[in-house]
Amino acid sequence: MADEGLPVVARFEVRQRSYLAPDGTVLRPLPDFASDIPKLLALYRGMVLTRAFDLKAVSLQRTGRLGTYAVSLGQEAVAVGIASAMRQEDVLLPSYRDNGTLLWRGTKMEEILLFWGGDERGNLSSGPAHDFPYCIPVGSQAPQAAGVAYAFKLRKEPRVAVCLFGDGATSKGDVWEAMNFAGVHKLPLLFVANNNQWAISVPLKLQTASQTLAQKAIAAGFTGEQVDGNDVIAVRAAAEEAIAQARAGGGPRLIEALTYRLSDHTTADDAARYRSPEEVQTRWKEEPIARLRAYLVSQKAWGKAQEEELAAECQKEIEAAIERYLASSPRAPETMFDHLYARASERSSAEARMPELTLIEAINLALARAMQEDANVVVLGEDVGVNGGVFRATVGLQQRFGAERVIDTPLAELLISGLCVGMAAQGLKPVGEIQFMGFIYPCIDQLVNHASRLRNRTQGRLSCPMVLRTPHGGGIRAPEHHSESTEAMLAHIPGLRVVMPSSPERAYGLLLASIRDPDPVVFLEPTRIYRAAKGQVEDNGEALPLDIAFVLRQGHDVTLISWGAVVKETLAAAAELAGQGIEAEVIDLATLKPYDEETVLASVTKTGRCVIVHEAARTGGFGAEIAALIAERGLTSLLAPVARVTGYDTIMPLPRLEQRYIPSVPRIVAATRKACEFA
Repeated sequence: MADEGLPVVARFEVRQRSYLAPDGTVLRPLPDFASDIPKLLALYRGMVLTRAFDLKAVSLQRTGRLGTYAVSLGQEAVAVGIASAMRQEDVLLPSYRDNGTLLWRGTKMEEILLFWGGDERGNLSSGPAHDFPYCIPVGSQAPQAAGVAYAFKLRKEPRVAVCLFGDGATSKGDVWEAMNFAGVHKLPLLFVANNNQWAISVPLKLQTASQTLAQKAIAAGFTGEQVDGNDVIAVRAAAEEAIAQARAGGGPRLIEALTYRLSDHTTADDAARYRSPEEVQTRWKEEPIARLRAYLVSQKAWGKAQEEELAAECQKEIEAAIERYLASSPRAPETMFDHLYARASERSSAEARMPELTLIEAINLALARAMQEDANVVVLGEDVGVNGGVFRATVGLQQRFGAERVIDTPLAELLISGLCVGMAAQGLKPVGEIQFMGFIYPCIDQLVNHASRLRNRTQGRLSCPMVLRTPHGGGIRAPEHHSESTEAMLAHIPGLRVVMPSSPERAYGLLLASIRDPDPVVFLEPTRIYRAAKGQVEDNGEALPLDIAFVLRQGHDVTLISWGAVVKETLAAAAELAGQGIEAEVIDLATLKPYDEETVLASVTKTGRCVIVHEAARTGGFGAEIAALIAERGLTSLLAPVARVTGYDTIMPLPRLEQRYIPSVPRIVAATRKACEFA
């Protein structure tokens, strides 16, 4: 062969751990903890309780008293083995199937039932308050786990994040990006892949051509180990060793737990459609509870009487939990709005008095001020460190605050957003940077499914005080995807704040407010005026209030509403109109979600006319939301139809035409004159 004689630069291996055969016989010397019979009995009880609870939950679902439920039948050793190796102060990031893990860590059965029964109060959880709730989107908790672990490392806390997911999740970029980052930074993090052989109906052979899932850790630069997931002693031993290594600063590990899903994927699935009864029956011979029971019997530590007593005890405990679940009173409808945002009293609302900076310099100044005042503020993103960001928004920050707080990430936007969620949930205040808005779309999963929902999902138990910064809009002669204006998409997400400054003063004050805010904020920075806009900015650390619009010019004939870079054109149009005898009131919306409805309505009531200006495409643009508000609550004040001056319903063109796309002063003046001349 052509490559014969070439040097081998690396070799790798994956080891497999097991102690008990399916019949309970001992394969090799057991770990020290296994000589403690009471400890093994506790593991056994945890598995039996988990299975009995699962089966009862299925029965509740079949009789219409529970929603869709994810069963862990056959996988109890993974849940109990992992959870029993954790300390209380460690943080669990579970998948939707890890009922036994939650039970071991103190979540009450009725809380689990309440969640699967369709009530968010179930996520309040009597377990550790810092644990994450069930993660429904497959694998998306992995970047969050990396963020949690980074927080531990930054604060030098001897804690470990433990992230569980299924074999299907190992096909997702989320998991790989998280493992890669964890390897680079040697994070105190244990990844556990519960390889139950099926991702709903997709068998493992269609998930990967890898001989093992454990070997996927090798590419990320750390150890992967395969464990017999039906042997709770093996799972506990592997987890104990990996967690101890992580706690001591040895970095992450991946455990692939080989098991089998003996049930349907969920109660909404019918596994008989894609696998044979013979396959399942064969796998029943390997299940974990019978295996440990056989060993305990061989040690004369267990018998029929104890088995019957345990079964009765578990059933009694489960029935009592079901009674409490069924007796829970329904939530009042208005409570669906609880925990969407922090209470106003929890938020910064200090007014600011805003010496001459560009907008990008004001952003850099605000970041430095925030990092100086609060050691929990961290900055992360691609090229934000040594290079200072592609627009130099973070220049000098890494040199001043260190590489642990100004983090150059891999090129992985999904990872950046997921890290922010995990960091924020552990009390850091991460400020992530996405280089251009056209690259924000991989972040949508984390923003929609996690950042915006975490407070609500956990009923206030966890929050997500993060900021995701990104340049917004066109006008800098950039290639495709570098000129996006899709703010309306973000403003449609409940639980998310969307902020867009239009001047250096407001960029400084609003960014400080966003960083201090206890809710997730997407901070959109108008690229076109990064260096074109200059203003007097006093570095006094005072924030401007969020959710408040700014009246930049008083007028009585017409209201002009805008945000971002086109505020510049809107103000220029108002000045031109004044020369024609039309006095326009100009409002900079500044915060798009939630936006200041009262300032808008008060102005329209005064002027009777409204023109909305935005750079984004017309259809579905945020201007339509404002027009709808005026139609619903200010219609009787109108003397003319609400007008919009926007980008066109096409993709932002490349530089030769982009200035024809962006609303211009003549277009704004013409639309305003038409509104004022309407009879």
